[in-house]
Amino acid sequence: MAGAITLLKDLWILSIALQIAILIAMTVKKQFRDLPALYAYVVINLLQAAIIYLAYFRTEYNSKSAFWAAWASQIVVVVARWIAVCELFRIILSHFRGIWGLAWRVFVAFGSIALVVAFVLGGHDYNRIVSTFDLGIEFAIATVLVTFFLFTRYYQVEIEFSLRSIGIAFCLYSCFRVFNDTFTQKFLREYSSTWNLVDEVTYIATVILIGWALYVLHSQPAREVNLLPRKIYGQFIPQANQRLGSLNDRLNQMLKSKAMR
Repeated sequence: MAGAITLLKDLWILSIALQIAILIAMTVKKQFRDLPALYAYVVINLLQAAIIYLAYFRTEYNSKSAFWAAWASQIVVVVARWIAVCELFRIILSHFRGIWGLAWRVFVAFGSIALVVAFVLGGHDYNRIVSTFDLGIEFAIATVLVTFFLFTRYYQVEIEFSLRSIGIAFCLYSCFRVFNDTFTQKFLREYSSTWNLVDEVTYIATVILIGWALYVLHSQPAREVNLLPRKIYGQFIPQANQRLGSLNDRLNQMLKSKAMR
């Protein structure tokens, strides 16, 4: 047990060092202007690490205060990750107003459903409410990312390689969290030490992938992209992009008609 705790502390220090390096790099390259939600997510993770460290430093490793501090801060972290994923979609889809208009409504619906389900299934058990909410949001992140990647592949939407890598990193980590949250719902105490180690290793891999993607990411220009008329599209782009433009037009009309009611 002592060896596992020591290894977990070493991995924890490594993940903190990597996140600090990412934060410094994003600050120097001024990427917080293009990716403010991702920047805030890294800051929130570092704050969570500080909170948990103080809780464990002042108490024993298996103390209730450290346990509650970890779960309470997890709510903020998972919401910040959800917002960071939404930001990626906004950057990629912002010039398709109709599609983005539908997308952000879907994100709000998913988050609201996860919160309601957490309170319904959690009852008066705070730990179960948090873990269920965490499970719901992580499942939503994994689901919308997979759906999004399939959507962009079908419609041949161009995505910068770095942004795609960040999305893949979030997707893989959320898939892992879904598995572990589902498992620990029933075997939390017996599996907690192993879960912490594997989770930390997975998170370090995620941070490394995000850090590498940010390192090669070019600054995103603040510009408005206007869709060309449908006749012009038909002359020089694949039929898939015609369908994308048509879908965007229909969604625009739907959203405008709802707003007028």
